[in-house]
Amino acid sequence: MSDRSKPPQAILLPSVTVDHPPSMKAPIFIIGYPRSGTSFVGKLIATFTRLPSHGEAHTLTLLQEIHHQVNLYRRRTDFTGKELVKLLDLDELKDTNTRFFREFYRRTYGSDQFIDKTPGAVACHGWGVVKEVFPDAVFIACVRSPVEVYESAALKFGGRDGERPATDPVEVATGWVSAMRGIEQLLASPYAPDSHVVSQLQLRSDPATTVTKLFSFLGLPDSVVDDGIALCSQSREDVLTASIERPSYKTLRQASLPDAQAQQFREICAPVCEDWGIEL
Repeated sequence: MSDRSKPPQAILLPSVTVDHPPSMKAPIFIIGYPRSGTSFVGKLIATFTRLPSHGEAHTLTLLQEIHHQVNLYRRRTDFTGKELVKLLDLDELKDTNTRFFREFYRRTYGSDQFIDKTPGAVACHGWGVVKEVFPDAVFIACVRSPVEVYESAALKFGGRDGERPATDPVEVATGWVSAMRGIEQLLASPYAPDSHVVSQLQLRSDPATTVTKLFSFLGLPDSVVDDGIALCSQSREDVLTASIERPSYKTLRQASLPDAQAQQFREICAPVCEDWGIEL
């Protein structure tokens, strides 16, 4: 096998003897819109489960796209019925691709126990495909105010200093809404019992309760909860920085957006914020 054909090496934590609790849930899929705390939550979970991951995966989103294209072909109305493609068993094609991705993960990690972190709106809608590949998968959905998401994105990827392209608040607002709607659909689906929401506001204002509930959902022992809380309290990740003591999300009044853009941002995000009790 050539080096190019080998699966990428997983990021493993330092070698230690770890006895995973028999009740621990895996594989774990962490979803949420970018800058919603997926990195910190992934670090927190990896530290105490000792499961391997790649930081960011963006792998099953490709399978989502493949399945989407298959479904588009199934619905096409311009075929006469005589084309060769009509002889394809499209369900078999989807099953083949599903098996391929399942085996890819198993070759990469050596088992069905791993952490997959894929932020983005597409992944937030992909829970059905994930369950087709890994029926035992559980989801950790990270949620954060769209205003803080925008400001964090502007700080990391480009603001208004003229040195980098400005982050588009409308693009962020639209993507955030799409991601949140995907999470809402997951929580209304039969897979809701396999899902857990981590609010970044609760994580920074009440890490004890948040970590306790998260670790309980994952089936981790009570003995690691205090260390998990301590990690949150010591962290200075982006999601927990300057606002770590503030018991509320930042609002548009506190953001550095021109009035017209702020109003547009509000109109896009308001319905979802109302559903989630997020003040704009």
